[in-house]
Amino acid sequence: MSYEHFVCAAFTDVRWICLPWSSGRRNPKVVKVEVCYLSSFYKDGKKIRNTMTTMREAGLSRPEAGLDPRLTANGAPKAPKEEEECHVSQKLAVLQEESLKPIKEDLAEWIARTLGIEITTDNFLEILDNGVHLCNLAKIIQGKAEECVMDGSYTEPLPKVSLKYRNNATSGSWFARDNTANFLKWCKAFGMADDQMFETEYLVSHTGEKSVLMTILELARIGYKFGLDPPNLIRMEKEIEKEEEVVEVKPAKPSGLDAEVRRIAFLCKCHDHVKKLGDGKYLIFGKVVQIRFLKNRHLMVRVGGGWDTLENYLIHHRPVEVFEHKRLVPGEPHDVGNKYLYFKSKYKSHAQVASEHNGHVH
Repeated sequence: MSYEHFVCAAFTDVRWICLPWSSGRRNPKVVKVEVCYLSSFYKDGKKIRNTMTTMREAGLSRPEAGLDPRLTANGAPKAPKEEEECHVSQKLAVLQEESLKPIKEDLAEWIARTLGIEITTDNFLEILDNGVHLCNLAKIIQGKAEECVMDGSYTEPLPKVSLKYRNNATSGSWFARDNTANFLKWCKAFGMADDQMFETEYLVSHTGEKSVLMTILELARIGYKFGLDPPNLIRMEKEIEKEEEVVEVKPAKPSGLDAEVRRIAFLCKCHDHVKKLGDGKYLIFGKVVQIRFLKNRHLMVRVGGGWDTLENYLIHHRPVEVFEHKRLVPGEPHDVGNKYLYFKSKYKSHAQVASEHNGHVH
């Protein structure tokens, strides 16, 4: 079955969808379909079935791939301001993806070292999506925990949880989902909070990479508690905790880290809002943060229970422009409930903003 015969939809309004070239069509065909909340397939204007796995079975791309980004939901050309907002949203999405690369790289090396398997940033989700290797990690950590109880270094009772999984589960199968669900059940038994765990479908369908990374990072913290060699990010966290316990503050020494922080701050045009307080400690937009070098390649900022790249952190903490977005649904009143705010971050004077809008906006 070819893509030109089908339309996959996952929105809540009417969309114009442009189908690609085909042998029997000179121009791309534009069709208007009324789409439903769940993924549905349409053939010659008739809905065939609702399913979450049909798109993968058919080898189709994501539904957004058929939408023209230059058009609105009703098929009309977007206004210049809408196009700019769309461009900003796309750019932020790219930055978000890039900010996850250092974390994924560090975790891939940790998993490879711990399990003795080949895993990289390029095949990260493909290697893990059947849940087998995650269950193997949990099994190793549980073994370490039992050793700690036996030698007396850990005195609290361990949770009574049995981890069962299928080693031959294939990607995308129900066995893969079952393996993943059992892994998450184990994580919860060992104290991982619900908001730190990804949803099963996020891993199996590759739809929530960030959540998957945060869960594995938390898994590494549990492993470290029982003596398992941690990823570099966890090692840096422990260094920060030890430094915060020291009451005496020593004079900060110039370092390559500081030079790189200043370089990135200048590139982001926010160097006036970045002040060094000590080794690895900075005041950024009025907030004290810890910054560390990951393998002398990535500048990472400690954020809550996780990490972010310095570039991404600076971009997302410079609020100045606010856009009001509306989700217009045909037949529904345009009430406040269909609005939300999007912040475009950058410190600029009114003169700079006016000048950029008259010229080329970078």
